[in-house]
Amino acid sequence: MTDTGEEIEEILVNPLSKIMREIGSSVAETQRALDRNSIRTQIELESDEGLSEYDLQASWYHIPEVEFELKLSLTIKLEEERDLKGRLRGFKPILNAAPLNASHNTLYNYNVQGSSCIKARIVSIPASAKLREE
Repeated sequence: MTDTGEEIEEILVNPLSKIMREIGSSVAETQRALDRNSIRTQIELESDEGLSEYDLQASWYHIPEVEFELKLSLTIKLEEERDLKGRLRGFKPILNAAPLNASHNTLYNYNVQGSSCIKARIVSIPASAKLREE
C-alpha cells in the first residue's frame, strides 16, 4: 500500500465506538455553544441601558434529539490482550468502520451494495434527581 493509502486508511478507518462517541460529543458541544450564546445574549441585554428597561429575555435553543444514519464499511480486527507479564492471553475483537465516500470506494475498489447501515438517535433526557438536588 502506498503512503497516501495508509494515511487515508488511518484517517477513515476507526473503531465504531470512537465514531459513535465523536457524534455524541459533537452534539453535546453544539448544545453547549447554543447555551453559551444565549447566556452572552442575556448578559448583553441586561447590560445595555436602552434594552434593559424592556425586560427582554434571550432566546434559548435546545436540541431535543438528533437522528443520523451512517453508511459504512465494517470490518473486525483482532487486538491482542496481554497479562501484566506481557503474555498473550487472547484476542479482543474490535469492530472498525470506514465511512463510504469516494476516497474509500476508489482506494479499495469497494462495492457500495455490500455496505452496512447504522441508524441511531441521540435524545436529551432530564438530569437525574440526585444531580438536581446538589
